[in-house]
Amino acid sequence: MAADGPYLQLEARLVEEPYQWLLPDGTVVREGLSDEAARVAVAPMGDREDYLLEMLWGRFPVTVPARCWQLPAVQFESCVTMGPREDSAWQREQAEASGREEAERQQIRETRVAWASERVGTKRVPRILEAALAEHWRWLATDAGRADPDAFSCGRLKPAVAAAPSQETLPRRAMRDGEPDAVAAYAQAARDGNWRAAAGLFDAMLEDEDFESAQVIVAWLLKREIPAGYNKLGTLLAATTGYDGAAGDGGALLEGLRRHAAWRGDPAAQMELADLLEDAGDEANAARLRECAIAQNPALAR
Repeated sequence: MAADGPYLQLEARLVEEPYQWLLPDGTVVREGLSDEAARVAVAPMGDREDYLLEMLWGRFPVTVPARCWQLPAVQFESCVTMGPREDSAWQREQAEASGREEAERQQIRETRVAWASERVGTKRVPRILEAALAEHWRWLATDAGRADPDAFSCGRLKPAVAAAPSQETLPRRAMRDGEPDAVAAYAQAARDGNWRAAAGLFDAMLEDEDFESAQVIVAWLLKREIPAGYNKLGTLLAATTGYDGAAGDGGALLEGLRRHAAWRGDPAAQMELADLLEDAGDEANAARLRECAIAQNPALAR
């Protein structure tokens, strides 16, 4: 037991706490667990006076004059000088690991958006989004924008847009998991003009709550006149305004942008609009829109 020899007293709650009694160079003099009275046993190393008491939650420099070792165990602690708490080796390792993880996360974020920032210019993003919303309000005032679900056209993407390779040709799962090579592959595909890859990067950004980067992707899609831009704009606005599926202006804007993208032929928007119609009890038109979407992108049937 610690009371049989020199010891240091911890707070009463710190029973069976792992500790090490060290020299400053890392040499372990003694290690173990604090006893049932929250005491840690210590021992001398030759004529050394400088030691460290290391716990998981901190380390403390301890100066032990030679005479302290000759005192009764209960007097030992009052003889030594204990310095202020420092981070323990475990805490430093955790901080370094956390720093590495944050640096890797930032690198992933930068890789996902850098190509789009080059194409769009971050300063232009707000203007592009504002112009798109203005165009959306104008569209809502047209016959197409006012059409009820029964009259909704089964829009199709323009051939040049539809020709973009499917995300099935890309490492989607690995990219969503943040694997650097997969993210780089997606970014390169998007840089080469694959809007479907850009849409996949957008989805990963929303999962990561990287809304600022997601805006750049939406601006790139809209600038390229890709219908998915309106759909992703609705998704982005829903995420950033806390839309929770309830009826109201937020829901109306989201549904309107979905309809706008679906009218222009975006199959993902057609599927999502179908879900909205089904939730509203319009199963016939929901089924019709799903057929439109799957005819363009069979992968949506899975």
